[in-house]
Amino acid sequence: MSTSYHQTNGRALDHIQNVVGVTHYTNKLFSFKTTRPKALSFKAGEFVMIGLVIKNKPVFRAYSICSAIWQSWLEFYSIKVPNGPFTSFLQKLTPKSSIIVKAKATGTLTLSGLKPGKRLFLLGTGTGIAPFISIMLDPETYEVFEEVIVVLACRLVAELQYLLEKHQQIVADSQLKPMTKNRIRMYTSVTRDSHPFTGRITTLITSGVLTDDLNMKGLDESDRFMICGSQAMIADTACVLKSLKFKEGSASNPQSFVYEKAFAS
Repeated sequence: MSTSYHQTNGRALDHIQNVVGVTHYTNKLFSFKTTRPKALSFKAGEFVMIGLVIKNKPVFRAYSICSAIWQSWLEFYSIKVPNGPFTSFLQKLTPKSSIIVKAKATGTLTLSGLKPGKRLFLLGTGTGIAPFISIMLDPETYEVFEEVIVVLACRLVAELQYLLEKHQQIVADSQLKPMTKNRIRMYTSVTRDSHPFTGRITTLITSGVLTDDLNMKGLDESDRFMICGSQAMIADTACVLKSLKFKEGSASNPQSFVYEKAFAS
């Protein structure tokens, strides 16, 4: 992997950002922080294209931004795909590496696609939790919703570590505490390890187990949802919500739930 990058097809040198931290959670999951392009502004939940120079050619992938809109760095959360053409190189990043970050964020997984409501459910699987970290860090989230319920389903308990650490950091942060105190609830489900809660998100919703476990009377029309995970998970969860009479929203037509359409197609 090369860490140098020269202007190609109009892409500017200032897209090169330094890696300032890397954390490996399991043999398949890691996060990394980079400096932030001065020209980059984004909404919580959006993604950017990040790139590496591999075999003298820039290769790009879309990655959701985990960090807050107000933080001076960018954070990303990634899976390690065995022999993956991109993550095989990405997982070798160190604080001595650099990476290309395109200074344009976009996406449909934002609060602008939702009507105001009482409870916001963030429904994620695996690395799909990434954009929800940024949303949990966003003051606007707590202006629009009374309560945020983070639901993460993974195969193994070890795969919950990133979210649990971020949650602890958020609720302990002195600046965030006035907004987040007693307003974030966590629900983690594991399918292949021993854990208090088990099952897929779709099953947890349709069976009523999710709301029962959270001591709720059930879902109601004031609930809002954001979905992020594999293509199959997004499609299945959207179908379940539609069957419960919730409507898909967009920035031009806010409704009950949104998902990242770029990752679902």
